[in-house]
Amino acid sequence: MRSKTILSTAAFVVAFAASAAFANLFITETQTVSDYALDNSYKSTSCFTHRNNSTTADKISALIREDKNNESVSGRKSYLGTEDERPPFTSSLFPDYAVAVERYAGDSNSIKASDLPNDFQVEWRAHMKAWRDYSEFLNRMKKPSIRAALSNEEIKEVDDFHTRIINGTWEAVLRTGASYGADVY
Repeated sequence: MRSKTILSTAAFVVAFAASAAFANLFITETQTVSDYALDNSYKSTSCFTHRNNSTTADKISALIREDKNNESVSGRKSYLGTEDERPPFTSSLFPDYAVAVERYAGDSNSIKASDLPNDFQVEWRAHMKAWRDYSEFLNRMKKPSIRAALSNEEIKEVDDFHTRIINGTWEAVLRTGASYGADVY
């Protein structure tokens, strides 16, 4: 009977050690500001990356809610077509759309994120830079002389480029926020 207890205990210890080693395979590194500065890329994160700190999660959730509210208040979405595309650059609505994007970018850029984790701040700043860059592009496109220097295909290509950057940085913000347990959706 005694050898059965010892054998059971040994089997439990081996199984526990093996499961801990296996679980460690799914834990990824977090990205620090210096990591981002060195390779300027995004590392993937998983739900195992960060311990669930409800205060941090709540702050990130609040930032994301405020950002979504800024988008509603700016009126930017009211100018978008059915395919989530901006009005044509020659449309009478285009200047108003550019103003709405500028308003959204300014309002969301002023959201305080300095008390959030560094990796989230990096993603947030990259997202806000993408919106500022897009706003600057739209403001330049309000000038007929600048628009005339580019073909419609070139303008669409630049617009699509900005959209891809914005979408990519937003996904990184959501992924990083979710890694802290924030309600991001």
